Amino acid sequence: MAEMIIPYPQLQKILERTCELAVIKPRAEEMMEIVEKKLSDLFEVAYENAKAERSSTIKMRHIPITKGFRNSLNLFRAVIEDEKVQIEPIRKYVLKKIPGDIPLEEDVVNELPIIAGTLFVLVGRVIKALHPEIKNVYPEHIEEAGKVLDYTL
Repeated sequence: MAEMIIPYPQLQKILERTCELAVIKPRAEEMMEIVEKKLSDLFEVAYENAKAERSSTIKMRHIPITKGFRNSLNLFRAVIEDEKVQIEPIRKYVLKKIPGDIPLEEDVVNELPIIAGTLFVLVGRVIKALHPEIKNVYPEHIEEAGKVLDYTL
């Protein structure tokens, strides 16, 4: 069982509001595995970008955030305040998961909870894009979303 970045009841509401999807806890845990992998992938690239630039810290510009990702960031930001999501526990959890030995700039540390939460929204949005008619998420939907995100993030 995966430890959840965002408490399940809040995540459930966030995915309902941002993606119009109903997610039971075991499916949320499967999504969590993708989120952790994609978070690791993002920071692996950020680390490579910082190294190539000979930067002593990882800056926001090193993280490969696309326009679509930014749109989902804004969507996630819009709902977390309403859902009263506690940011600090997310930040602490994510800081333990990030690979690399270059320190993060303060603005990156501050954005970690938003980036991590947005990855859940991205998984949900990919599922909804592939299956606009569904309401309930099944393992095969999560597997498909994971493959799409492997190709795109």
